Amino acid sequence: MRLAVVLSSVLIVVAAGGAQASPTVDISTLQAKVEKLRHEAEIASESYNDTREQLKGLDVRVGAAQVRLDAQRRRVQESQRLVGQLAAESYRNGSFGTLELYLGDDPDTLLAQAGVVETLADRQTTAVLRLKAEQRELATDIADLGRQKAKVSSADAKLAGARRAVEAKLAAAQALLSRLTAEQRRALDRASRDAERRAAQDDGSGAPPPTSSPSGTSTTCGDVGVSAPSARVKAVLAYACAQIGDPYRWGAAGPDSFDCSGLTMQAWARGGVSLPHSSRMQATYGTRVSSADMRAGDLVFFYSPISHVAIYLGNGMMVTAPQTGDSVRVKAVMYKNLVAVVRL
Repeated sequence: MRLAVVLSSVLIVVAAGGAQASPTVDISTLQAKVEKLRHEAEIASESYNDTREQLKGLDVRVGAAQVRLDAQRRRVQESQRLVGQLAAESYRNGSFGTLELYLGDDPDTLLAQAGVVETLADRQTTAVLRLKAEQRELATDIADLGRQKAKVSSADAKLAGARRAVEAKLAAAQALLSRLTAEQRRALDRASRDAERRAAQDDGSGAPPPTSSPSGTSTTCGDVGVSAPSARVKAVLAYACAQIGDPYRWGAAGPDSFDCSGLTMQAWARGGVSLPHSSRMQATYGTRVSSADMRAGDLVFFYSPISHVAIYLGNGMMVTAPQTGDSVRVKAVMYKNLVAVVRL
């Protein structure tokens, strides 16, 4: 994402010590601070995605707990009906009182002391014990549903907090962007591209890094010379590459805008793999491979903790939804920040 351009305004104002940006700002220092802010913004947005995925699982658990609870209530009602039926039968026959049996702490001992024989007495004992067991299970299910709902409430609050944090950062940065001069914007854009090139240099090969496409250019996957190793990877790359030019929007997963994990999730769905909308969670799928063995279609993950993911194309290039203010594009793999490669 080109959030560096947006967030850099904050640092320019700070460096200037006032309302106007200084034309003599140290761009290298500024760029380092911008990259730090960009990383923090990525962490915040992916934390939002993490929590949203956790909520999906919690909603499923709540639904399952409610189903169990409803079924258990029906079993308790049936057991109560049976106990009542047997109590009436016992009363008509002058047998031992089922109510006294139910209220007792030890139904087996009470029955033995009363000299109750089998048949009706046995049926009463079984029914009462079953009712007590069903009621204990009902209490357990009620408690479990309460715990699951509490987790949902906590996750909801966390999700809202993450949303506010991201939106506040972006709103404050955007408000200050208007204070930049055209020259400063060009300088920061150049610094951002330079940082990308530096991050792409640490592949261990000693070869010069490939050239990334700046935001807004029309570099395509075809320019990279992509060779898909299988039909399903071909479908994945075809989808991802078809999104080039679509704007980045945090939390989005298509059809017209994406964040990093939203793009990889939708692309790999075309390859028959259901991924969560979270770069950190996606990193737990598939098989880890070394960066030296990367091939087209592999997921490449960046930073620690992981906060960005892209799809490797080959020849040191990847297709990615970079950051706010940018769009889906082809760029060089940031080897300096690469922490994991996953093959699905």
